[in-house]
Amino acid sequence: MSFSVRDGKFDVLVAAGPRISHWPSAGVRALSAICADLNLSVGLLGGETLFTRGVIPLSGTGGLVLAEDVQHRVHRMQARAIVRVVAPSHMPDPFPGSRSQGLIPLSTVERLLQEGQMTWNNSIAILGSGNQALRLGNRFLTMGVPEVFCIESASQWGAKRISGWEVEKRRFEMNGGKLVEAKPVKLSQKSALLWELRLADAKGIRVIEVSRVIGVGPYSQSSGIRENPPGSLLFELEQTAPYVRIDDFEGWVVEEERGRLLALKIVKSLVSDVSGKREELDKIQRRARTRLKQYAHHREQPYIPIYEGKWLSQQDGRDLRSFKLVPQGQQKVRNMVSIECFEQIPCNLCEKSCPENAIDFSKIKDRQLKETDCTACGICLNACPAGIPVMMHEKENHPNSRVTFSWQGPGKIEVGSFVTLVNRMGESLGNGRAMGVNENLIEVEVPTHLIWDARTIRKVKNPRAQSQADTTILEAPAERVDITLNGEKRLVRDKVPVSLALFETGRARPEDVLFCPDGSCGLCTISIDGTDKKACQTQVHRGMAIRLSDTAEVNEGDGKSDVICPCNGVTRDQIVNRIHLGKLGSPEAIHSMTHVGSGNCKGQLCHEPFRRLLAKQKLDANNWIDWSFPWTEWVITPGSHE
Repeated sequence: MSFSVRDGKFDVLVAAGPRISHWPSAGVRALSAICADLNLSVGLLGGETLFTRGVIPLSGTGGLVLAEDVQHRVHRMQARAIVRVVAPSHMPDPFPGSRSQGLIPLSTVERLLQEGQMTWNNSIAILGSGNQALRLGNRFLTMGVPEVFCIESASQWGAKRISGWEVEKRRFEMNGGKLVEAKPVKLSQKSALLWELRLADAKGIRVIEVSRVIGVGPYSQSSGIRENPPGSLLFELEQTAPYVRIDDFEGWVVEEERGRLLALKIVKSLVSDVSGKREELDKIQRRARTRLKQYAHHREQPYIPIYEGKWLSQQDGRDLRSFKLVPQGQQKVRNMVSIECFEQIPCNLCEKSCPENAIDFSKIKDRQLKETDCTACGICLNACPAGIPVMMHEKENHPNSRVTFSWQGPGKIEVGSFVTLVNRMGESLGNGRAMGVNENLIEVEVPTHLIWDARTIRKVKNPRAQSQADTTILEAPAERVDITLNGEKRLVRDKVPVSLALFETGRARPEDVLFCPDGSCGLCTISIDGTDKKACQTQVHRGMAIRLSDTAEVNEGDGKSDVICPCNGVTRDQIVNRIHLGKLGSPEAIHSMTHVGSGNCKGQLCHEPFRRLLAKQKLDANNWIDWSFPWTEWVITPGSHE
């Protein structure tokens, strides 16, 4: 067998790991820009044409990276520093049923929402209370899903009790979402599209029936940057930035600043003389550390309002009216914006959107609204991802006043129609009337005494309209073809991945939960037309014959409810016993003895739960990286490719 190998050398190589959704992301661009500015040669390996297969560490620092292009040519590159960009893990710690097809990670849900035509008309449970979890819950609620739960099982977020921003929590609850502090203990399938989730909270066991459980997290705090072995210049950087900044402002800025800090560490190790750039680099470092610290500030000093029934307590009400981002008097004369973002979070999208510079975030501890500059254009209402700003005109001597909301719900609201006024906890305050509609900005006439309490609106419930809305959710017109699934004829969408077709028909397997865009996990291999193929990479066609193997859910019925590594069946108890019996004190030794992550998925399902388990055993695994080669199943194609 012969194959071509193309060699190359770089100072820094940044390589996309398995399941990276877009390339290069914000942190990668920030890192490479700083390194290149210091005259370091930087290579980026990723995207749709170049696939990194693994890293071979060298003695001392750096290593070799092997990659393959679309023509199956192998590229072997040596670098003094290597950064592997990894997709975040959304899988929770194992519990009975957690490794079934009933629990899918956020990355899979995003693909199903973008590409699929599934029915999301039943209740949904989301594990985690971070901004991503709360935003996803809001998305489902605005789609018309009747009930969405965000379940927080960690107890490490301090007085706040959740890991996300108060504005995201507020929007989630205003839209009807429910936050639950409980630990998932069992997930059981009732039918193809119905699952029973048992939760243990302070009052005992509660049961909710859902169409799907979604893993989002975060389940623990993470620095997002690792180096292993120490001083080796072999790093991991977690990809948290979305494709579009507004989709996750926090994730974008966090990855960007982490990329800058990592670049500075690499520069200090590889560049002997930075005297001409030292002041600039120190400024970048201070800014990055400050911004990352700001992201933890909302947990250290959270905004936790107290309610007396449906109303803010008197003290919180006074604090609200004296807050510098809400109007202090101009709202009694004309329409004025009110930005009730009380926590010191580094999001500044409303400030950047204001054409009059009426919103000033130059000092995060002294943010303010310049009332005389505000023209009430409403641009900032649409700029805020959480939909928190409102505009209001308070008419003190009139029974009714005006509040303008950014409408993010399903359907349209007509002028003259009645809407339900909702407070910050999602409770109804009564009805108002839509007096003006400008695209998604709805001006509502509200009782004057409710002007400081009504903060969103809902359509007035109409059983007939609700029935029509539910029908809309279920409709999925598309070209469909006949296939054979385990000998039975099925009608599925044409030219979509087989994995997607299995999800849409309720026949997805535990092996399909990652739904990899690059086929890297290797779990979803399935018999298609008599040949084993990856379901996520194979398109449906008319007459296709699919044979599903009889797979048993590994977490239920066999006593292995604590499986950490589903590929190899390694349980939590086996790992803990190995630690104590062998007196193992390092993640490397434990990994070597238990073979966690050596199965088909190469640790994509188990590495993060493995780290969290070691942390519970008082072992430091935060910086541990598994450099086992290759990262995915790799078959080298023979032949010359010159």
